[in-house]
This record gives sequence, structure tokens and C-alpha cells, in this order.
Amino acid sequence: MFPKNTPMIYGRDSMLQYRFAEEKDLTACVDLLTDSFFDYPFFSNFIEENEKRREFVRSIQTIAVEIYYGKQRMLLAEEEGEILAVAAIQSPMDKGVEFKDYVSKKALQTFMIGGIFKTLAWISMTEKAEKVIHSQKCPFWYLSSLAVKNSRRGEGIGAQFLEEGVIPYVASEGGGQFTLITNTENNARFYEKAGFSLMSYEEIHTPKTQMGNWSFSMNVQNEKTVVA
Repeated sequence: MFPKNTPMIYGRDSMLQYRFAEEKDLTACVDLLTDSFFDYPFFSNFIEENEKRREFVRSIQTIAVEIYYGKQRMLLAEEEGEILAVAAIQSPMDKGVEFKDYVSKKALQTFMIGGIFKTLAWISMTEKAEKVIHSQKCPFWYLSSLAVKNSRRGEGIGAQFLEEGVIPYVASEGGGQFTLITNTENNARFYEKAGFSLMSYEEIHTPKTQMGNWSFSMNVQNEKTVVA
């Protein structure tokens, strides 16, 4: 496991540093995730109004960041102190974000922003989208989210973070089945190129349209992390 609060650098030519999120990073993480997922089908198919959708996405990401930070599963990629990418990871021992997390007293603002029926429909859709992943009988890791700062997209940061930071972290923690879902063709191609294998594809009904849902997995070998 990465020593907490210690930057870890993989690869002698890497300009990125990978480390756990600290409390001081949480607002920046929520901001990055909110911007990155604002136009993502998972949210845009539910709430069309831009201002309301941004508030809804931010509320959801705030809950997720607090949960994954609490479990020390929130990894960052940064360059010269600037956070460029965020990864939220669920280990085989973690429960991840559950229904009760969205309906807790602290999360009631999510219902107020998105509306009760839309929010419940969104939670139901999330459970359906992750059904293939959670139906596995063997223990598994789950990449809940991987997001790159909007202004730095297209530079290969996500692929580098995945290869040099995220996957080595999973390997250093024992490895095993590493899974994820995604909802765009571009993202599906990205993960296939990164070495993930397609588990299933289905279309999920949303209030606005049908949404593609790809489930991927990778067998990560148990290896000790090598730090350059």
C-alpha cells in the first residue's frame, strides 16, 4: 500500500506523481469529478437543466469522495502540485457506495436537487448498471471512477495514470479481478486499449433514451510495487 501522504512516482520518465488524497484535496477532487461527469450519459440522461444537473452531480460526487477518502481508496495523479486525475477504487473488502449512503440525512440534498422520483430512478439505474460486476462469485476490485481534468484531456494522462498508478496499486494490494463499467463508446475503446476484457454489453433504459453499458475486467497479478 502507498504510505499515506507520501507521493509515489512510477517510471523514471514519468512527470506525474501518484498518491492518496488528503483532506485538503477533497474539494478539488469533487470539483474535478463534477466537471468531468457533467455531460456523462449517466447524469445527462436524467437531468437536462444544466444548473440543476451540476448541483446533482456535485452532490453525488461529494458523497462518493467522502466514502472513498475514508477508506483510503481515493488516488490522485498530480503534476507540480496540480491535481490532474482522480481514481476511486473499491477493494474486495469494501462495500463501496450503497443505497443507504444516498438516503442518509447528509445526502437528503441529493433528493431535493434531483427530485425524489428522478433520484430513486437514478439509484435504481446505477444498481442495474453494476449488476454484472456485483454478480461475480469471486472477490473483485472495482474502479468506481477515473476522471481527468477537462482542460488536460487528450494528453494521455488517464492512460498513464491507469498504467503507472492505479493498476500497480491494485497489484501491490494483492491483485485479482479488477472490474469497471462505462457508458460511452470512446471510454469502452479506452479500456480495451488499456488491456481490459469485455464482460458484457447491454442497453439500459433511462428517462431520456437508451444508454449503453459496458462491463470490463482485468486479471491483475499480485506483485510488489517497484518505486523508481
